[in-house]
Amino acid sequence: MADGDRLVGFVSIGDLVKYRIDGIVAEAEAMRDAISAGTYHPFTGPINKQDGSVWLAEGEIADDGTLAGMNFYVEGITGDIPQ
Repeated sequence: MADGDRLVGFVSIGDLVKYRIDGIVAEAEAMRDAISAGTYHPFTGPINKQDGSVWLAEGEIADDGTLAGMNFYVEGITGDIPQ
């Protein structure tokens, strides 16, 4: 379901019933909707790869194709990509 440069219908969040305090659900749903609408891009640089090398420069945005093809973790994630 492509719509221009973004994928439509692929942004979802899990069950938030236990977090129904202090507007957390509303905030999460607003973030989900903004990502889906293409008005917020969670993968906006600066973001480094797990090894500390630059992946996205300041202000650079990873498009859906780039995200779908990622074969590495970002900085701060501990672990190895399953083979």
